[in-house]
Amino acid sequence: MTNQNHSPAKTSLHEQIEKITALLNNLRPRLVEAEAELSERLAAISAFEFKLRSRIARLTDKLDKLEAEIQELRRKMRWLGEGWQTDPENEAAAWAAGERAAESGDYRYREMPQVPRQKLAEEEKVSLKQLYRQLARRFHPDMAVDKEDRKYRTQMMMAINAAYAAGDLEKLEQLLLEPDAPHTIVINSEQEQLDLLTRELTRVQNRLEEIKDELAQLDKHKSTFMMQRQEEVARAGRDWFAEVAAQLRQDIDKRKIERDVLEEQLANIEAFDETAASPDDIADIILDATLDDSFDPQISAEFDRYIDRRRSKNYFEQDYEDDYDLD
Repeated sequence: MTNQNHSPAKTSLHEQIEKITALLNNLRPRLVEAEAELSERLAAISAFEFKLRSRIARLTDKLDKLEAEIQELRRKMRWLGEGWQTDPENEAAAWAAGERAAESGDYRYREMPQVPRQKLAEEEKVSLKQLYRQLARRFHPDMAVDKEDRKYRTQMMMAINAAYAAGDLEKLEQLLLEPDAPHTIVINSEQEQLDLLTRELTRVQNRLEEIKDELAQLDKHKSTFMMQRQEEVARAGRDWFAEVAAQLRQDIDKRKIERDVLEEQLANIEAFDETAASPDDIADIILDATLDDSFDPQISAEFDRYIDRRRSKNYFEQDYEDDYDLD
């Protein structure tokens, strides 16, 4: 039988327990909704990224190969330059070089989806969301009561989020049959109950703040802006994915030309180095000409060829003759 003669301290504990319980009853639905919003956003962006990569992966692979060839040619020519992935005009190429939205943050209780989201009918989408919320209320890790319970709930929540991200209604239905935490907690006093509830309240509040920050981080991600642009273009009746692919094809053509030009320049330099007179030979020619009283500006055919070749490769900013007083 419960003792009706509560001491002031016990009454105070009881009131605190009631107050924290009321707060938790108010925050828990908000947490479930926030988790659902974050999961939906990540699932939508991941589906967009998967579709975009499937449309442009072959093209970006070509650009990667061309870029590697160009950089190797530039290295050989001691000529540094920017790559296609830093081209501010090529948005899709820069996106392909970056990381996916889900990789850009440490989104808790989630794994990277490796398959595209299944296509569902409208009524199936409604069922998917309802099941997700129902499972999140049961298994959310921030509602755990101890370390063992949290570990179990975390594993369950990751499976729930993975199934939701993939649009796997059947998997969520299977998870619904899973038992609750496999052990129970025995509370021996009001103080223990108050401590437990206080920790849970802190976890729930912290998680709500985390979700707020994660949503803000998603808002700033490149994939989010590109997805929004795709939606705008689609409303205008255009195929944004096709436009992106066309942009990449144009960039491929430009890079091919750049590579071919570099190959030709490098071949000319190598051929010039094999046939041109050495600097020592040219110095001897100039010395011999200087000692000759009847010096002719046309020193020799060899000297002329040397001057023309050096000029053609832009080795000198001014005429070679200006560097020497031949009079």
